[in-house]
Amino acid sequence: MSIPALLLGSILVVISILMVIKARKKTTALKEYEFENRSPDGVVEFASIDLSRTHAADKGLYTVIGIVGFFVGIFGVALLVAGFNLVIFGF
Repeated sequence: MSIPALLLGSILVVISILMVIKARKKTTALKEYEFENRSPDGVVEFASIDLSRTHAADKGLYTVIGIVGFFVGIFGVALLVAGFNLVIFGF
C-alpha cells in the first residue's frame, strides 16, 4: 500500500501545483483587464454584455479551480505522509 500511496500523493501534489498556478495566472490576467478598463467612477467597462458575463464566469471558475487545487494538494500531502509512515514502520 505504501508505494501506490506515495505515487498517487506525488501525482496529486503536482496536479494541485499546476491547478493553483493556472488559476493564479488567469486571475491575474482578469484583474489586469479590470484595472485597464476601469472608468473614473470605478466601474469596469465591457464592450458587450456577453463579455461581461464571460468575465464574471471566468473569475468564478478560476477561483474555484484555485480552491480545489489547494485541497487536492492537501489530500496529496496526506497521502505522501501516510505512504512514508507505511514505509518507515514497515506496513
